[in-house]
Amino acid sequence: MTEAKVDLLADPIPLGLLGYGMTTVLLSLANVGLFPVDGMVFTMAIFFGGIAQAIVAVLLFMKGNSFGVTAFAGYAFLWLSFAFLNIGAGNGWWHVTSGAVGAYLLVWALFTLGLVIASVVAPRVLTVILVLTVILLGSLGAGALTGSAGLNLFGGYEGILTGALAIYLAFAFLINEMFGKDVLPVGKPFRA
Repeated sequence: MTEAKVDLLADPIPLGLLGYGMTTVLLSLANVGLFPVDGMVFTMAIFFGGIAQAIVAVLLFMKGNSFGVTAFAGYAFLWLSFAFLNIGAGNGWWHVTSGAVGAYLLVWALFTLGLVIASVVAPRVLTVILVLTVILLGSLGAGALTGSAGLNLFGGYEGILTGALAIYLAFAFLINEMFGKDVLPVGKPFRA
């Protein structure tokens, strides 16, 4: 006779989505020119975008969620490396070219494309967020490579939408769990 495995761990996914979404919105507001990309953005990137998502990845590892580990750990290190690159460049520790930034962002867009493919069996809103993230990273990467202010501005506005949708999904998961029913829709998977 086998006993059912009881999962006593809380679901860390809402926290991870909030770390991703809120940090993305904050940086995107800076990218559209509302304030400079400065210490406030880097601090958010380190602590909520980076460290919080890394903790979420560890918790999802304990739950056996390979997709969640890959996504949240990947984006945790995206945010940590983003902050470290910018802090280092701002302090003259190294030089970072716009071409290197473009390549960096496009590599993360490819990473996200892999997540898109894997996510088609997850709630639809998650897949949409990942598609929007590919567009976000692709437009910012192409903007950095070409020097196009228009692509960077588009990426800023698109990033606000992407981050806001991630915040929505975080609270949809949290509210639906708390109420014990679907209060906020997350959409059926694109593929069963």
